[in-house]
Amino acid sequence: MLLFFALGCAPEEPTPICPVWSGLSEVGRTWRYREFAGDGEEWEARLEELGLDRVVVEGDQWREQYVCDDEGLWIELRTQDDEAGAARWEFDPPGLVMPATLAVGDAWTAAWAWRYSDASGAVATASSSAQWAVVGETESNVSAGAFDTLEMYVYDEENGGDSRYYAPGVGLVLSGASQLVSME
Repeated sequence: MLLFFALGCAPEEPTPICPVWSGLSEVGRTWRYREFAGDGEEWEARLEELGLDRVVVEGDQWREQYVCDDEGLWIELRTQDDEAGAARWEFDPPGLVMPATLAVGDAWTAAWAWRYSDASGAVATASSSAQWAVVGETESNVSAGAFDTLEMYVYDEENGGDSRYYAPGVGLVLSGASQLVSME
């Protein structure tokens, strides 16, 4: 009887410790963004899974798999299936996307190594890195509303530099390429 009582009162599986600035906290959450370039195309991302061993975010033609731990948010896998065909990026080891805690003045280098494969049979390995710095706190006004955000500057050799604005409990609000238009 004691065993039954203990099993009946077992705590639920704890949710992962994803960085508050990632916005990854509730399965079903959907973010809709609008691009600044071209015709202002809109795209969305949905939090599909949130567990200790896997966090999955999906878009219309892509899927990303992460792990959250006490050090931060780590990408493990990205798949894409669009008019160019199916492709897969496996990150080994997982690449740090966002540290667990952020404060003005923090800086880090995010380095990723991955194996790429696609439907044509192409296989390649590659790596890259980006330098990140939390440069300030500011209010960001976008179509989805006004948010208190951290401004993060990111620089990499391929894309150059860009400021990105993240709100606690929301995630990415604004970048040089797009803005948040709604979140459900």
